Amino acid sequence: MKTVENILIEFGKMGWSIFWGLSFGFILSAIIRAFISTKTISDKLGKNNPKSLGLATFFGGISSSCSYAAASMSRTLIIKGASWTNAIAFLIASTNLVFEIFIVIFTLLGTAFVFGEIAGGIIFILIAALLIVTFFPKKIKEEADKHIKEHKETGGHNHGGGEDVSKSSLKEKLKMASHHFYMDVKMVGKDILIGVAIAAILSVVVPKEFWTKVFLSDNQDLPKVVILLWNSVLGIIVAILSFVCSVGNIVLAAVLWHGGISFGGVFAFILSDLVTLPMLLVYRKYYGNKAMITLFIILSVSILATALMIDFGFDIMGLIPQNGTGTITDQTVFVWDYRTVLNIILIPTSVVFFFMGKREMKKMMK
Repeated sequence: MKTVENILIEFGKMGWSIFWGLSFGFILSAIIRAFISTKTISDKLGKNNPKSLGLATFFGGISSSCSYAAASMSRTLIIKGASWTNAIAFLIASTNLVFEIFIVIFTLLGTAFVFGEIAGGIIFILIAALLIVTFFPKKIKEEADKHIKEHKETGGHNHGGGEDVSKSSLKEKLKMASHHFYMDVKMVGKDILIGVAIAAILSVVVPKEFWTKVFLSDNQDLPKVVILLWNSVLGIIVAILSFVCSVGNIVLAAVLWHGGISFGGVFAFILSDLVTLPMLLVYRKYYGNKAMITLFIILSVSILATALMIDFGFDIMGLIPQNGTGTITDQTVFVWDYRTVLNIILIPTSVVFFFMGKREMKKMMK
């Protein structure tokens, strides 16, 4: 009974710590997307050059943090003429370089991990872009494009904003923003709750000694590069099997870090939200089997290389914090501080925005 009580307390602590960041991030993302149309974005992403790649990264960074919405949007960009390289850059940025993720990472893991996420997201995009240009066969791209055209009418909800948003009034844009907010919460809310629940259970039930053995934290015999490589591979595997989306896996990353996974291993886990089993099924539905397998290989290799580069780079600069610090475990969070003030403001605000969006959704369904 005591264990259940501790799990519920930990669940409440985690939820209270991250709610304000999630709420603010989702509202801000929804408002930005309501003011920028997909046509404005896709018109600038048709060429494979540094400028277009930078724009894809920027547009992704101001977009949704939901993996599934990002996948739908990147597919929409391809339909509208964006190159595969830029569409994947958008996909990566919209799940790893968005404001709400930075807030949650800062809250649970600390400043070093925020800088690591920014650097990791950019490196991930550059490596993936290079691999797509070099190793994504033209034949598979053509098959994927054909698959997209054949299944265009079955595509998911467009999270990028309407084509005529520039002609809409401020009131209409805010209504559209509430609709985006509602759709994001409906799509990603369950994943976030699952992620927090799993993290709460693991932090209470699994002893630190177990994690230490799994991550080889105390191993003095193996070369450091082998341990870092193992941690990064393990981070990817755990992410693939966890079924949790981009924001929801941050709380799990905090538990893994507290348990002893390497700095790079944390980012291998976080970045791997794009290769979870549900996401692979989305790729298969959108692009077909061959493109899905190719994307899985390219993204996985890019994630592994990024994790190792981040670990070695931050280690050389002396920026890796002491392992296991920065989590909310054993911290007092129900106190009068900035989180309390922001939650008092944003809890009712997000509830109002959610039901506004729900009302707009019902209007659209009529």
